[in-house]
Amino acid sequence: MTDTDFWAAVQGVGTVLAAVAAIIALVIAGRQLGEVVASNKLLAASNGAMTESNIALTRPYVVVDFEFSPLVSRSGGTSGASVFVVIKNDGKTPAHNITMATDRPFAALSIPNTDGWRKSLEDLNRMTDGTTVLRFLSNTRPLKYYLDGEELFGEADEPAPSWKVDVRYEDSDGRDFRDTFTLEVEPWRRSIMVADPFVRIGKYIDSVAYEVKALSNTVKSKKLQANACPLLIPATGRR
Repeated sequence: MTDTDFWAAVQGVGTVLAAVAAIIALVIAGRQLGEVVASNKLLAASNGAMTESNIALTRPYVVVDFEFSPLVSRSGGTSGASVFVVIKNDGKTPAHNITMATDRPFAALSIPNTDGWRKSLEDLNRMTDGTTVLRFLSNTRPLKYYLDGEELFGEADEPAPSWKVDVRYEDSDGRDFRDTFTLEVEPWRRSIMVADPFVRIGKYIDSVAYEVKALSNTVKSKKLQANACPLLIPATGRR
């Protein structure tokens, strides 16, 4: 073998080795690129999950629900109940541009007998007609509308009323949220309602104050009667 043939063979082997090295480098680079892509996908998913979690923690939550308030007597017992429809924000930030639509208008089973009651129902139905926009609702000031008394529960096992309310609203960044609430009377028809302890204590205090006032009025009346009666002085005879 001549020198020319030897160096040609060496050059050929070098070319083959360089090609193999290039292929290995491409394979390694491809794997690294795949790992980088996979890592970026995981990071993006993680960032997306974190963003969703932050939104869930800070977003508004508009809720439409019943509120049952027992009527408390002076003795602290309960006698009847009031039924309200409450629109509130249970989230951390204000809700904006709220619209609510019911499947049918809210109505009491008993006949509204005061202007305040009738106007409460009118305002509630206007607010939930699907066209009225409530521009702002914070988590500190809910809307509360009087619907009916305990007559709403019925007297027997007749079908109880229910309403479905579709709610749509936005957060401060313009993100859109939608929820649907079903307000059913039936589950609460025979549920026991316990008065707030502070309300009961207040009624006890009112009762005591009423009794004290009544006693005070009685004492004053007795004094006035005593002052109005003339003194009877026994007559003395002369000797």
